[in-house]
Order: sequence, then structure tokens, then C-alpha cells
Amino acid sequence: MPVVGSQKRPRPSAYPPRKQPRMTKLNGDGENASPGGSTIRERWSDHGKTFLSLVVDTAAAVRDSFLPHPQPSAHYPSTSQADRPPTHPHRPPLRRPLRRPLGPPPSTPPTSISPSEQNETTPKALVSSLQPSPRRPSTVPWPTTANTKTYYPQVDMALKKSFRKEQKQPRRKRHIFENQHKAHLEATRAGDREALLKTLYILQQKDGYSSDFASFKGFMKKKTLISRILRTQRERALKFVSAKPTALSLTNQQHDDTEFLRRAVQKAQATLEEFVLCFIPRTCSSCSSRPKPRTPLTPSIADLQFRYRTKDGQLERRIAVPSLPSSLPPEDDAQVNALFRKSGILSKYAKEQVTDQDVVRLKPGKWLNDEIINFYGALILGRSDDNKENTTPSKDILDVHYFSTFFWSKLLNDGYEKGRLAKWTKKMDIFSKDVILIPVNHANVHWTAAAINFKQKRIESYDSMLDDRPNVFKVLREYVNQEHLNKKKKPFDFTGWVDYTSANTPCQENGYDCGVFTCQFLESLSRGVPRFNFTQKDIPYLRRRMLWEIGNARLRTEQ
Repeated sequence: MPVVGSQKRPRPSAYPPRKQPRMTKLNGDGENASPGGSTIRERWSDHGKTFLSLVVDTAAAVRDSFLPHPQPSAHYPSTSQADRPPTHPHRPPLRRPLRRPLGPPPSTPPTSISPSEQNETTPKALVSSLQPSPRRPSTVPWPTTANTKTYYPQVDMALKKSFRKEQKQPRRKRHIFENQHKAHLEATRAGDREALLKTLYILQQKDGYSSDFASFKGFMKKKTLISRILRTQRERALKFVSAKPTALSLTNQQHDDTEFLRRAVQKAQATLEEFVLCFIPRTCSSCSSRPKPRTPLTPSIADLQFRYRTKDGQLERRIAVPSLPSSLPPEDDAQVNALFRKSGILSKYAKEQVTDQDVVRLKPGKWLNDEIINFYGALILGRSDDNKENTTPSKDILDVHYFSTFFWSKLLNDGYEKGRLAKWTKKMDIFSKDVILIPVNHANVHWTAAAINFKQKRIESYDSMLDDRPNVFKVLREYVNQEHLNKKKKPFDFTGWVDYTSANTPCQENGYDCGVFTCQFLESLSRGVPRFNFTQKDIPYLRRRMLWEIGNARLRTEQ
């Protein structure tokens, strides 16, 4: 009973707790009894309702993903930020309950109908039901993409699959005769290349080429490869091509061999025609009408021939260079054969050494590697240093310095500062030398020789394929200037300096003797000879002589 006169309402009595239904049936002993038929039917009914609801929702989601979405109304009123309805912050999607009774969802999904359209065409009672639920933010998923997130994982998966099908490109079907066409095209190009090679070989034979056709094919193959690599490097330096090869660049590479051979044939024909025209007597139509002059007193033909033979003999003796022998002496030749049979380290000199795997490259038809060229360069440098220490130094041996094969790659790829090339001349002044000898490797496929000739003021380049190397002159000039700035603290004066290439540079007639030519170029430059005294026919002898010099760690005196 409430107390009379109290100002507070009495606290109502608490409701008794709801009686929980018994989920399992117990038998008389208190143990679980087997479920009855009604319980099983109720459980299957619940599962059926849940599955049916899932099927309906999935079908609606798939239908919405394939049907075009309604566009927002064009006469949507432009309102300020303050007039717009407040948007709900993004919340994570709520997990759907496992069991849900059939019927309308607790809240209507968001629509794209504007407020003005709702006020004009929709009753107020329906407008209130169309408003988004405060528990779920109203987001308009336009335009629908593969990254659109909804509240239904099944819908997200369906959207991703549909967009994958749209973005998938159709596969191009190959023509039934595509392989036959490619084979026919390749055979036609091979025939054209072979015909051009034979034409060029005949023209080169008229110009003095002495090797066989197989060697000539190897020579032209290597020359084409070098030309392609150098052109690609120049184009990339000028940013004319991208890093990835395009279809046009691949097509140009396929036609490169044929175009290169066609240009070579045209050049050889033009050279031959120019040579022939030099011996064709030229007549002038206007001169034939003039009166002939009186016949002067001329010596007899025998006197002229004797005079010409005398002058020719004097010129030949003046410019003649000693020819090389065809083979080594018997005892030296036997020593070379013994060196080929040895294994392990065969010779050491200064900081260089060669093994049996290196000297195998001195056999005919092999390319020379860095070890052979650097060992031979060390012998050239050692002979120059020994000549300076002699009491009576020879005038034929110049004061030279030899840079190893790794110098050019450092200079070309890293530059003077990044490559730390100042340390290479820390104990030596290159400006006090007569000649600086540098072996140059082009794209790891070809060897050439370069020199910085301080004695004659010129940057020299010697290529056994008779190609121009303008990049060699440019890079070496920049190196000389950087070295002078580092050591002398002022730019180098190039007044009177020229870029020089000898007109009588011997030419190789195959694709593998460039290393031997390079070594002989460097050796001849170290002696300051005006003309090279070797040709392609001397290469077999020079290979065996180089092996004898490497095995004995000294250069031979007869040159």
C-alpha cells in the first residue's frame, strides 16, 4: 500500500521473467528424447523460407545489374549546401540475420527520385515510406562499376562477373593459311637476301676481296648486326623509340637485313662505276672545231716508260712496309702447339693472367675475350716502360699508356664522375704521354681500337669493318676535357686537334677476327708506324704469334 502524503510515485513491481520454451524434449529419466516429426517439419520450414528469400534477393540483384539504371531527373532544383538534405556518414554494412520471415524488408532500398518529383507525383504517405532508413545510408550507385559496394555480397560478386565479361577482349581467330603465308614470306625474303649477298660478293671480289662466300656471309651478318645496334642506341638516345618494342619496330628489324644489303649493293655499284669513269677519256664538242696545234717535240715511248718506272720504284721504296712472314720458326711453332695442350694458368704478366680456356680463343674462327686483349695490352705497356728505363731508348717505341677493356664501358655508361675515372690516372699524367691506347667494345659484338695522340694532336679510331665511329671521337674529347679540368683545373685547349681515321686501315673479311685486328692496331700505334703492314691473309700467322708472345710474356722483335 502506498504511504499517504508521499510525493514520489511508488516503483512498479518488476515483471516476472519470460518463460523460456524448452528446446528439447526429455524422457522420464531426464535424458534427451529423439526429435518428433513436428519439430523436424518446423526446422525444414524455416530453412525453406530463408532459402526462398535468398533466391528472390539474388534474382533482383542480377536483374538490376543487367537492366539500364534510371538517370537522375534533369529538372532537379539547384540548391545550396545548406538546403540539401543531410547525408548520413558511411557505416559498414550490417550483417544480415540468418533467419528472416518472408515479407517486405524492414526498410525500402534507396531510390533515385528527387524530392521535387516526390512532392509532385507521390502522396505524402508514400513519400514517408520511400525515405531511406536511418540505419542504412542512402547512396545512389550511379554509375555502377565493378568496384560498387552494396549491402549484399552476392550482388557484389554478380557485378564483378558482369564487368569482367564486358571488359574481356574477343580472341582474334587466326587465318587457316596464316602459317603458310608466313613461311612463304620468309622464304621469299631469304631468297632476296641470298641474291643480294651474291651480287655484293661479286662486286667486292672486283674490288679485291679474297675470302670465300661463307666468310663473306659471316662478315655481312656481323656488319648488319652492328649497324642495327648502333642505330637503335642513337634512336633511344634521341628518345625516338619507347622502351617496349612496337609492331613497327619489329617489322623494321625483319626488313633491316634486306634493306642494309640493298644499300650496300648500290654503294658498291656506285663506287665501281666511279672507278671506271676515271679511265674513260672525255671529249668536248667545242674543242673539235678548233684548229689543231703544232706537234711538239716529244720523247719516245721507251724514254717515257723508263722515266715512269724509275719514279714508281722510288715511291715504292719510300712508302714500302716490311711484309710479315707466313709462319713462325719451327721451334716457336712447336712451342705454340704445346701451349694449346696445356691446362690451368699458362702465363702471368703484371696484374694479368690467362688460362687454357682463354688461349683457345686464339684458334682460327674464335672471338677474343677481355683477358687476351688486356694481357696483350699489358705487354705493350710493359715494353714502353722498359724502353724509358734503357740508357739508349729506341726512337721507334713511343711513351704510351694502355687502358683496359673496362675503361670504355665505364666511360660510356657511367661517365667521368660517376665512373670515378679520375682514380684510373691517380699515379700517372696522361698529358705527358705520347699516345693513350684504348680498346673499344661496341655492344659486346665488335672490337675496335681508339687512341688519344697527344704527339700529333688528334683523336684516332681504327675499325676493321671500315665504319665511321663519330661517337668515339665525341666521348674521348669529353674525357680529355674532364681529365684536364680535374688535374689542371682548367678546360683543355683543342686548338689544332682533328678526328683521324686512316685511309689504309686493313679490313677484315669475316665476322670473328676483329679482336686480332684491334690488338695489332694497338701494337702498331705504340711504335708510331705510319702504315699498317698486315692484312686479312696475315691473321692466321698473327694468331699463333700472339699466343707465343703471351706464353713467353714478351713481344717479338720482328714486326
